[in-house]
Amino acid sequence: DLLEYLWNHDQLDFFIDLMKRTMLMSEYGANDIFLIPSLLQDDYASDDTFNCIFNFSETFLPHGMFQRLVCLCVEYVSRESVTNASFIIRKNFAQFERFRGQSVELSEQNQMITLNTSGNTSDIIAIIQSMLSKTNNNVMNGRLKWRTLALDESTGRFELWQEKLQAVNNNLNLDSFLNCL
Repeated sequence: DLLEYLWNHDQLDFFIDLMKRTMLMSEYGANDIFLIPSLLQDDYASDDTFNCIFNFSETFLPHGMFQRLVCLCVEYVSRESVTNASFIIRKNFAQFERFRGQSVELSEQNQMITLNTSGNTSDIIAIIQSMLSKTNNNVMNGRLKWRTLALDESTGRFELWQEKLQAVNNNLNLDSFLNCL
């Protein structure tokens, strides 16, 4: 309704398509409901419980990167579970209850995006890593660099996750989802 008011129905379809393609807006539900995370103002004070860190401190985490990741996650959850897709989204936080059948929390803080999930952490990390790569390639022309650190349950320390990435990626096929965006 806001878009129709602002644009007086002129070029509305073009504007919606542009916002979706640039990952600034995602659609969920069957009633043309849209989410634009960059318009959210409420911060969320998350706890420091997480099992993966996407660390951008060697370069920087650009404004809007987290919001684009949230858009991709909303699209993914909406397509994966047509019914009962529930999530909580704030300016710097997102929680998805049915992300591949498990709860997933993402948070933006201090040049990092943190991930907290239960269950098969490697699959979720690979999905988020793929979404970040898509955003990096489509929006940042591949110039963004980050390190992915995962919590090793046996030692309780964060370790570089890249070695595990190839094995997990062989079991996941996100190409059809990511290419249609």
